[in-house]
Amino acid sequence: MSNVQGLRDSKAWPLVIQLIWDRLDQAVIITDRALAAPGPTIRYVNRAFTRLTGYRADEVIGRSPRMLQCGRTDKPASAAIMRDLRDGRFARGTLVNRRKDGSEYLCSMVIAPLIGPSGETEHFICVADELKKDRSSSAFQRLYDELERAQTLIEDLEGWQTEADSVFARQRCELNALTVRHDATLLQLDQVQERLALRESALDRFSKASNESSTELRASREELRVIGEELRLSLKQVEEANAHLAESNEELQRLRAADAAKLRLLGSASHDLRQPVMSMGLFLDVLRHRLGDAERPILGGLLAAHLSIRTLLDGMLDTARLDAGALEPAIEPVPMPVMFESISGEFAIQAEMRGIRFRVVPCHAEVLSDAQLLERILRNLLANALKYTASGTILLGCRRCRDAQGRLCLRIEVWDSGPGIEEANQAAIFEEFRQLDTTSRDQRRGVGLGLAIVSRLARQLGHRIGLRSCPGRGSVFSVMVPLVQQSGDRRKRRQGIRGRRRSTAGNRSR
Repeated sequence: MSNVQGLRDSKAWPLVIQLIWDRLDQAVIITDRALAAPGPTIRYVNRAFTRLTGYRADEVIGRSPRMLQCGRTDKPASAAIMRDLRDGRFARGTLVNRRKDGSEYLCSMVIAPLIGPSGETEHFICVADELKKDRSSSAFQRLYDELERAQTLIEDLEGWQTEADSVFARQRCELNALTVRHDATLLQLDQVQERLALRESALDRFSKASNESSTELRASREELRVIGEELRLSLKQVEEANAHLAESNEELQRLRAADAAKLRLLGSASHDLRQPVMSMGLFLDVLRHRLGDAERPILGGLLAAHLSIRTLLDGMLDTARLDAGALEPAIEPVPMPVMFESISGEFAIQAEMRGIRFRVVPCHAEVLSDAQLLERILRNLLANALKYTASGTILLGCRRCRDAQGRLCLRIEVWDSGPGIEEANQAAIFEEFRQLDTTSRDQRRGVGLGLAIVSRLARQLGHRIGLRSCPGRGSVFSVMVPLVQQSGDRRKRRQGIRGRRRSTAGNRSR
């Protein structure tokens, strides 16, 4: 009988086993090699197993580890572990087990085969620990490496024993000769103690390394717990944001549907609303030539009311179309003489009825814009000037200039002699429904849409709106529009016409 076998058969062997495993923080289970149903039989558990599961050693020894499984145990994971063990490989996995008190816990485990002298698997050793949160792969790998070291240490016990025999030159003797050779017996006992001390030293080193790994594992577990909490919080925030986004999308769809319905309503009603207003303007123009001086104040009030109604109606329709994104500018050459003639006639009558001088400086330029939208901008600027000017002059004219990119442009300007606008309020007047309280302005005010529509239409066309104002002296509103680039032949033709006109005028003066 070998020395190791003798130690295993003696009372000292359980003490060696406890010395190894009871110092670990992880649960240790040693079973026999039977894998067929009902499964392997538990041969040994350490104290950490009792702390983890609540079962004492005498309650589980002789039973299968499958007693710890519950209904939530992952069947595919259990099957994968069994396949690895049948193939003689290390197996690892995470299972849901049940304690003695019925509570469940998430268990991370590594199982290794213990190979005997014959080269066959004699036992399986399992190192398990509870996972309160998800573990990092590095921490799990350290647990795996520690079990490999443990397996190596256990399988090398016979090598340590043989080496100790050669070092201390143990003499072979039988137990029945102890009474005769007392000195030799004492020598053999001393050698046994020395060998036990050697094993204990090696096991101490193994236990220390295992405890260090356990400390690192616990630190990783705490770090991962914090990370898990942060991830859960982030996921909750993402879910709340997604829910809020879904609600916002639904609300946006409802608003778009409402805008589309409003646009359809206004579009279908625009003709019916504009037709009587246009007819009213024609009737007022006829009356202007037939009424005498006594009726002119009444006619002036009717003309002002007509202008207010038309401006308000145009503002409402333009705002609805802008909000719905239904305005598509048609950019083309626009002759300014035609536009000025169309606008000046109507506003000249309004100014005359109110005792205001209205001047138009002729302009023969041609610009690139949408004729209808540009006319709407100029009408709103003139209507705004007429509202704010109690007396004095309103002027419509043009200036050639260059924009920031050096392109040749035409700046169309509307001058008035109204109360002027403080610099602090110059940006606010272009906001919707924003009006300034000035005592000198026309009391038949609108709803504050005119200049807001001017600003939005200009942005739609890519034109720039300008404002210069001096409180007490008046204001100048302008819109900068690109000029049509004339070809060389056309420019020469126009210059030749001007030259002939000057020559003809000189001949006539003679």
